[in-house]
This record gives sequence, C-alpha cells and structure tokens, in this order.
Amino acid sequence: MQIAVLLTCHNRRDTTVSCIEALSMQCLPNNAELTIYLVDDGCTDGTAAVVTQRFPRVRIIAGDGDLYWGGGMRLAWSVAAAADYDAYLWLNDDTTLVPAAISTLLASWRTAESIGLPG
Repeated sequence: MQIAVLLTCHNRRDTTVSCIEALSMQCLPNNAELTIYLVDDGCTDGTAAVVTQRFPRVRIIAGDGDLYWGGGMRLAWSVAAAADYDAYLWLNDDTTLVPAAISTLLASWRTAESIGLPG
C-alpha cells in the first residue's frame, strides 16, 4: 500500500521536524510505504534545508508564503495525486503520531472494508 502524507508549514522548523521524525518511526506493515510531501510556504527559518538534510526522501514543494494551511494542502494534494497513491493522509505539522498510529489506521480500514463499509 502506497500512502502519501501531506503536510504544509510556515516557520515552525522544530515542530515540522518533530512531526516528520515521528512519521519516520512508524511501525508499518510490510506492504506499506509512506511518501511525505511537505509544502514549505515561504519559510524563512531554514525548514526546507533542515528537512532536506535530515530526511532526504521528503518531497519539498515551495510555496510563496501566501498559501496558508488550506492552500498548502491543496498544492500538496495536487502534486501527490499525480502519482495515484492508494491512500492520502492529511496531517498537521504539529501532530506527533505514536509509532503504531498508521498501522492502526490501516487495520481499521481493512476491518471496515471486510464488513462492507464504504472506504
């Protein structure tokens, strides 16, 4: 399962890095893979440089500072949607996921599908 994780940020380097760190520590099922898309909406605090150095696989998308959260997430979505992922996780950059968060979400999704709930 290919999952795109969508984030947007503006001058919250440490918060954003903590969020991505927690994502990188997820205990995923063997068939799951995360691709992180981060819209850097005109950060002046070095967010993009630090993220690139610590997490080189994160796909950074530059914004001009006028996107705010909604516009940044729309931009991340439009870029990620071109790759046709199995799932898209919209995540605030001030969220710190516990290590089993995504595995738990996937297990719940599988359970819902198995009993016929719409996915």
